[in-house]
Amino acid sequence: MLQEKALARAKAGTGAAIDFSGTWINELKSEAVLVQANNVLSGTYLSAVSSDGTQTTGDLQGYIDGDLISFVVHWRNFQAITAWVGQLDPAAPKETINTLWQMTKQVSAGDEWASINAGADYFTRKP
Repeated sequence: MLQEKALARAKAGTGAAIDFSGTWINELKSEAVLVQANNVLSGTYLSAVSSDGTQTTGDLQGYIDGDLISFVVHWRNFQAITAWVGQLDPAAPKETINTLWQMTKQVSAGDEWASINAGADYFTRKP
């Protein structure tokens, strides 16, 4: 219900399209490779960190609206899904996307709230 109230304060219409295509690197050196077709994203995400200490890859799907971006990654080697939402920062010295993320992972029955983790990332475009 709160999400719908927040939507009521959103700007009407859609923003001028920004091309997010390319490789974006976050502060942990993970890489999101984005392919944009109109306002739809696809690609891959290579995480530099995982629960077993190795790199892992996931399949990425998402959307853009002007300078807004959202994408979801389904991890190939883990029973987990992560979603990011964010916005391109116009004041940053280089192209930067500031995001918040939530990840859900498989847990034992009765422990469902422990399945959700949340945090923040920023991504810069790889030259």
